[in-house]
Amino acid sequence: MEPRGLFGSRREAASSAATCSRRRSLNVVFFFFFPLLIVAAAAGNTTAAAAAAAARVAVDVGVILDLATALGKKSMLSMEMALEDVYAAHPEFATRVALRARDSRGDVVAAASAAIDLIRNENVAIVIGPQSTLQAEFVTYLANKTKVPVITFSATGDAVTRYHVPYFIRACSKDSYQVASIAAFVKAYEWRNVVLVYEDNNYGVGILPSITDALQGVGVNVINRSAFPAYSPNNHIDVELYKLMTMQTRVFIVHMLPARASRLFARAKALGMMTKGYVWIVTDSIGIVLDVLPQHSIESMEGIVGFRPYIADSTRITDFSSRFTTLFRTKYHPNTDIRMAKPTIFQLWAYDVAWAVATATEKVHRTRSLNPTFHPLGNIGKNLVDDLPALPAGPELLNSILQGEFDGLAGQFRLIDRHLQVPTYEIVNVIGEKTRVIRFWSPDSGLTMSMNSTTIHGDAKFSTSSSELKNIIWPGDSTTVPKGWDFPVNAKILRIGVPLRHDFKTFVNVEINPNTNRSTVSGYSIDMFEAAVKKLPYALRYEYIPYDCAGSYDQLVSQVFFKKFDAAVGDVTIIANRTRYVDFTMPYTESGVSMLVLSKSDDEPTTWIFLQPLAKDLWIATMIFIFFTGLVVWVIERPINRDFQGSKWKQCITAFYFAFSTLTFSHGQKIQSIQSKIVVSYTASLSSMLTAERLQPSVTDLKQLLANGDSVGHQNGSFVQSILKKLKFDDHKIKVYSTQEEYAKALRMGSKHGGVSAIFDEIPYLNSFCSKYGREFQMVGPIDRTSGFGFVLPKGSPLVPDLSEAILSLTEEPERLKIEKTWFMDSSLDYYGSHSKGSSRISFQSFQGLFIIVGCLLGAVLLINFSKFLYDKCKEMRGFGSDRVHRGERVVCFGEAQPQPPQIVMVDRQSCAC
Repeated sequence: MEPRGLFGSRREAASSAATCSRRRSLNVVFFFFFPLLIVAAAAGNTTAAAAAAAARVAVDVGVILDLATALGKKSMLSMEMALEDVYAAHPEFATRVALRARDSRGDVVAAASAAIDLIRNENVAIVIGPQSTLQAEFVTYLANKTKVPVITFSATGDAVTRYHVPYFIRACSKDSYQVASIAAFVKAYEWRNVVLVYEDNNYGVGILPSITDALQGVGVNVINRSAFPAYSPNNHIDVELYKLMTMQTRVFIVHMLPARASRLFARAKALGMMTKGYVWIVTDSIGIVLDVLPQHSIESMEGIVGFRPYIADSTRITDFSSRFTTLFRTKYHPNTDIRMAKPTIFQLWAYDVAWAVATATEKVHRTRSLNPTFHPLGNIGKNLVDDLPALPAGPELLNSILQGEFDGLAGQFRLIDRHLQVPTYEIVNVIGEKTRVIRFWSPDSGLTMSMNSTTIHGDAKFSTSSSELKNIIWPGDSTTVPKGWDFPVNAKILRIGVPLRHDFKTFVNVEINPNTNRSTVSGYSIDMFEAAVKKLPYALRYEYIPYDCAGSYDQLVSQVFFKKFDAAVGDVTIIANRTRYVDFTMPYTESGVSMLVLSKSDDEPTTWIFLQPLAKDLWIATMIFIFFTGLVVWVIERPINRDFQGSKWKQCITAFYFAFSTLTFSHGQKIQSIQSKIVVSYTASLSSMLTAERLQPSVTDLKQLLANGDSVGHQNGSFVQSILKKLKFDDHKIKVYSTQEEYAKALRMGSKHGGVSAIFDEIPYLNSFCSKYGREFQMVGPIDRTSGFGFVLPKGSPLVPDLSEAILSLTEEPERLKIEKTWFMDSSLDYYGSHSKGSSRISFQSFQGLFIIVGCLLGAVLLINFSKFLYDKCKEMRGFGSDRVHRGERVVCFGEAQPQPPQIVMVDRQSCAC
C-alpha cells in the first residue's frame, strides 16, 4: 500500500498538482484577453450609438424673441432646458429639435423679417414666438400662407386672433380671459365707475371691448379711457396723469407691458397718485412679473392689486426654478439680484411649448418622412411672401400640436380652439417688495378665499362681497377700503342749477335781492336735498344757480348734460327720455299723475234729504213688499201667535210693523209701542246716512270727460300735455294754467262757463294745491305712473348712489315729516294726498223738512196718546162716580164749578154727566 501523507497518496498529489497547473494557465489567459474583450465591447457600443445618432432626424424650429430683454433671455433658456429634459426622458426619440433663434429687437419689422428668414433660409418646420402681440400679427399672416405652425407663449393680446388664423396657436392665457375676474373684484367692492389706462397701440386697445362689456355686465361704468403712447416722454405721461387727477373717479385699471407700466407708476408716485384713496388694478401682463421686477420699480407699485393665472406649487416647479435661477445667473448675469433671476409663468409656458413641439415632431415623424430641408430652394421673386412655398407636413404638425395633451410645468397642457384652456386667476397685492395672494377666481366658483373654497352665494360669479376678501394694503399704506372716487385736485364748488318758478313755490322758491343781486333759495325740494347732503360721509361744497327754464325742465336737464351745471335740484320729474342723458337719484316724492276736480257734497242743503235713504222706485217697491210680507206673516202667525190676535186693526198694525222691522233689524228690541218702534227704526237708518262723510268728486272717470267733451287743464311747461294727447283729448279742449289761483278759478267755472272740468298734474303739485284750498277740491287717480321727483346728476356721477342712500334713510326718520309740515299748510294732508281726518258740518236746513214732519207726527202722536189718556181716565171716573152717588156724594166732571160744602141730598143715578 502506498503510504498516505498529509495531502493523500502520491497519485492523488500528482493529480492535484496537474489540476492546479491547468488552473494557473487558464487564469493567465483570462487576465491577458479580458481588457481586449472590454475594448472590443466599447467599440461595438460606440458604433451602435454612432449609428443611432446618424439615424436621428434633425428638425429645425424657429424662435423669434427680443433677446436683449429679460423675458427673451429667460424664455430661450427655459426652452433649451425643456428640450434637454424631454430627450433625457425619451432617448428613444428619432427626432431632435434644433432651435434657430432670431432677435426681433422689440421691432415689428424686425420680427417679420426674422420670420421670413427662418422660413425661407432655415427651412424651419415650426416657429415659436414672436414675443409680443404687435409682432405676432404679420407672422400669423405668414403662417397661414406657408402652413408653418406658429405657437406663442407670451403674445396674449386679443388683436392677434381677431381674424381667422388657423395656423396660429396661443399656448398662454388670452387677455380677455381675465376680464371676468377683474369685473368680479370691482363688483365685490361696489365701485361703480372706473377709468381704463392702456397703451396706445393694438395690444392696449385689444382688451377694451371685452373688459368694457364685463364691467357693464356687473353695473360698473367705464367713464373714461386714458391712452398712453408707448414711447412718450415723462412730461407727456405727467400731462395724462394730471388729467386723471382732475376727475372724480379714483379706480384705475392699467393694461400695459411691464416696462411701460413701471414708468407710469413711477410718475404717478411722483405726482402723489399712489396715496390714500386711489385704487390701481393691473392686468396679468404686469401681474405675472411683479415678483421679478427691479426693486425701484416694485417700490413705486406698493398697494396695487394684480391679476395673474394661478399655477399650483409642486416639487417639479421648485426643482425647475432652482435649476433655472442657477443657470440664468451663470449664463447671463452672475451678479444679478436673485429676485430678478427667478422664472415666471411665461418661462413655464415656454418650457411646455418646447416640450409640445418636441413630442409633436416625433409623432409626425412616425407617420411620414421628415427631412432636414422642408422646402426646395427655388428662385425667390420680388414678392417674398407669395413666392414662399407651403410646408407639406404643416397640417400634420399643426394637428399633432393641437391634439397633444400632457402634464406640463404650468399645469395641464391642453389646447381648446387653438388656445390654452382658461386658467384660474389669483389676485395679488403688492406689499413692500413682495406680493401676497388675497383671492382666487375661477369660471365655476367666481371669487373664493382658497382653491378649495366653494361658491359662497349660489353659483353666481359676482356674488361675493369685499368683506369676504383678505385685508388689502392700499396705496398710501392704508387699510381702509377706498370709496372709489373723490373730489378732483382742482375741486371747485359744485354748480347746482335750481329752476326759477313763478308758481308752486312750495318746492323751489327763488328770491333775488334787487340791491345785492344775490339770490335766496328755499322750498321743500331744497330742504330735502340739504338734509340728504348732511347724511353724506363727506363734505360737499356747492352753490345754487337760479335758471329760468322757460316753462320746460328739459332745458334744465340739458344744462347738466352739457356740463353747464354739476347737478340740478328741484321738482324735476324722473321720466325715461331724461334718463338717457343724465342720472337721477331715487325719488323723494310720491310718483304719478292724478286728476284734480271740484268736490260735490251729498249734503246739499235740501229740505227733503230725509227721503234719500231710498230712491223713489225703491220706496214704491219697499211699500209693496212691506204690505205683501205683512199679509203673509199675518196668515202664518194669526192662528198660533197671541200678538197677531185681537181686533182686526191690531192684527193689521202688528203684521205691518213686523214686515217693516225686517228691513231695519229692530224687531228684536224691547219696545212695546208700535209708533216708537217705527220712529226708532227709521231714525236709526237716517242717522247712519247723515253721519257718514258725504263729499264726492264731481268727476270720477276719464271716459266721462271724453264723452261729455269737457275741457281739461294742465300746468304750463309740463310733460302732462303729451299724456293728455295720448288719452285723445282734442287740442282745443286742453288749456294751460300757470298758477294755483288759475287752477281754482277754472275748476269753479267748469267747462260750460269757460273753465275746465278737471286739471291733470303730478301728485306732489296737487298735494300742495289741496293743502292750500282744502276740501273744496279732490284728487282722483292716479291716472298715469311716473317715478316722482329726483335730483339730477351727470351720467356716472358717484353722488347718485350716495344721495339715493341718504334719501332712503330720510324716509325712515322724523326729519322728513318735519320738513313736510313746514311746507304743507294742511296738517291733515298726509304724504299721499288724502285727508287723514276732518268732519263735514251738517246745517239745520238739511233737516228742516224732517223736523217739520217729525214734529207734526210727534204732536199728533202726543195728542192721540193724551186724548186716550183722558178717555181712559174719565171712563174710570164714571165707574167710580156711580158708587159715590149711591153713597150720597157728588161727582164733579171737568168744566163744572167747584163743589160746595158737603150737603146731604138725594139724587138719582142719572144726575151726573161727564
